Amino acid sequence: MRAAWVLRAVRRQAGLHRLTVLAAGASFFLLALLAGTSRLGARVVARWGGLVGQNVHLLVYLGDEMDEGTSRDLAEILRRVPTVAQVAVVEPTQAFARFKTSALSFGADGKTVETLEPAYFPRSIEVRLIPASDLDTRADDLAKRLRGVPGVVQVDAMGAGLSRLSAWSSFGKRLGAGALIALALLDVVAFVAVFVRLRTALARRAAVLVQLGETTSGIRLPSGLWMAVAAAIGGAVAATTLSLLWRPLVARIEHSLGILGTSPLPALGRAEVATGLAVLIAFGLALGCFATPVPQSDSHG
Repeated sequence: MRAAWVLRAVRRQAGLHRLTVLAAGASFFLLALLAGTSRLGARVVARWGGLVGQNVHLLVYLGDEMDEGTSRDLAEILRRVPTVAQVAVVEPTQAFARFKTSALSFGADGKTVETLEPAYFPRSIEVRLIPASDLDTRADDLAKRLRGVPGVVQVDAMGAGLSRLSAWSSFGKRLGAGALIALALLDVVAFVAVFVRLRTALARRAAVLVQLGETTSGIRLPSGLWMAVAAAIGGAVAATTLSLLWRPLVARIEHSLGILGTSPLPALGRAEVATGLAVLIAFGLALGCFATPVPQSDSHG
């Protein structure tokens, strides 16, 4: 009987305060969206920062006089440079295979690609430097020294790409922080409005129930339950939205910026989603309960 009464009270309150229920659900949706976006955004920025350190920082193109043995000797010398993290010699066949894979992934004509031969691609050395704040400067300095080595045709320091990626990482941090703060303030205002509206709407009902001898928990529980349901629905919709839209959005941004990463795009795990929903439901239950005023009964009347 007690459970049936509570359920009837929940349905009655939700029906009487539909706008408040919708506002609460939207507020919880925005809160969950903010939490998920901030977590995923931090991972994307970390991913971009990691790509600065993982990408090749110097491409050393060798002439025909640099045979396989000589090129490997030069690579061994580069490995001894303190600022160098990794060195790899790329043969023409490897360069052609990479070009073919990349060109086909961007929709190039396969027949045109097949007309090329590995001989069109020079032997090269890829140099990856140890990540540091002055990465661009160290890459330029090493490039200048390598350009004077006999047999080196060209050295690409990849400075423009590194600078652009670093700049976008910094810009992404600032833009994301500003947007999250603005939306968080908006969500706080929305929750305050829901709290005040709910407290005002339930005051008369709570006063009547107190006169009828209802307990404090019995008065507060119905509003807490439907607020918890609104929190669960808002959080579930936010999690679904992020799972469907986040990865395609980030992939499109990275493609437009020319960022090519090999690691999978970040996503929220099931445990994270479940934990977030549990926190939202608990918050909704507490908000609904404490938004219901319980006046003190007049025992001396």
